[in-house]
Amino acid sequence: MDANSFDANYFREKAALCLRLADGLSLNNPGRFQLMDMAEELQGLAKELEAQAAQQRESAADIHAPTSL
Repeated sequence: MDANSFDANYFREKAALCLRLADGLSLNNPGRFQLMDMAEELQGLAKELEAQAAQQRESAADIHAPTSL
């Protein structure tokens, strides 16, 4: 599945999960840093999806907006 199959909330939830898992690891554990990086990437995906959705809503509103003569 690609990123477009999911919504922004899905990626935010997974990012939060990564952060919770990272918090449970010791400070010098390499897995902690990997999870934190993954959380950052997932949050970025969520922001991208939100931006795309906002752009699509704006485009749809422009298409359906009545035009004045």
